[in-house]
Amino acid sequence: MKNKKILCAFLAAFLCVTAVSCAGSKEKSGESQTESESTTEQETEETTEPEIHAKVSAYGTMADLTKYVTSTEVTPPLWKVTDPETNNEIYIMGTIHILPNTFTDFPDYVMDIYENSDGVAVEYDTSQIQTDIRAMMAYQQLFLYDDGSVITDHISDETYQKSKAYFESIGAYSKELDQFSAGYWYNQISSVMLLRLENLSLTGVDSTFVENAKNDGKEVVNIETIEIQAGAIDGYSDELVDYLLSEIMDDIDEIDEYAEQLGELYNCWATGNIDEMLDEELEEMEELPEDLKDDYAEYMDIMLYNRNKGMADKASEFLKDGKNYLFMVGSAHYAGDKGVDDLLAEMGYTVEKIA
Repeated sequence: MKNKKILCAFLAAFLCVTAVSCAGSKEKSGESQTESESTTEQETEETTEPEIHAKVSAYGTMADLTKYVTSTEVTPPLWKVTDPETNNEIYIMGTIHILPNTFTDFPDYVMDIYENSDGVAVEYDTSQIQTDIRAMMAYQQLFLYDDGSVITDHISDETYQKSKAYFESIGAYSKELDQFSAGYWYNQISSVMLLRLENLSLTGVDSTFVENAKNDGKEVVNIETIEIQAGAIDGYSDELVDYLLSEIMDDIDEIDEYAEQLGELYNCWATGNIDEMLDEELEEMEELPEDLKDDYAEYMDIMLYNRNKGMADKASEFLKDGKNYLFMVGSAHYAGDKGVDDLLAEMGYTVEKIA
């Protein structure tokens, strides 16, 4: 079934802290890939008949993301928002938190908007978590069960054993991991899936502009708190996350499907066709068991729609205060008819799509 990998890709593309736990593993992944490539070459030389060998890392079989990237030009989702009472303006842009290595640069009109801004407003600047061990530990503390329970109290033994076995196979399991939530386990699987993609950059759109802003002496403002981001990762019911964990573990080696779906999400962003992102996600979720559909709807409220309201309120605050920030959040937050752009229009602001 396709749906669980769509959600995994969906998270990786639109939740900025998904890739945080990957940052310390990139070097190890690269070393493992080099070693496996050498082994593959040796095996190929010893084989009498031609064979195609998939690249293998310490985390499993690899897949090339760029095989599924078809967009050569980038026209990201972008809107101009104006307060009719004050004529204050901001630009709001949809982002994707990871990029293929084929990505080169943003179009000139986007860079002109950035150059004329006072700074950037992003979901959350993860650079501190990536570089400060105390900040990383504080972040991880948010995923510990606070009622004395452990993960086996929340998911089935079958799902636990499958997930544990995989973490053991990649050298990532310790007994302490059992204290973390099932949502955290699922997020770690999402991170591992990213590490199995070739030609993928974990430096996404927002991270690129954050780095530019810091180099240029511009402001960097967080739109959300780290607690809100963590809450989105951990917003599943026990029944839903048990199902998703079980399904993704059953299909853990189908990395090409994951690469294809992530490539499709990138293509949607690059062409500005963000409604397709949410439409496909919701269509695939129709395949969920009936008794989990309400759980998934509740999760979408936590992960997407409730956050959209907070993001729109923050953009409104910037407009009222005359803050000239380039405002950027994951593209899914503009998709559908309850996106940040729609909510700002309902508040009375003039919202114009930049073609």
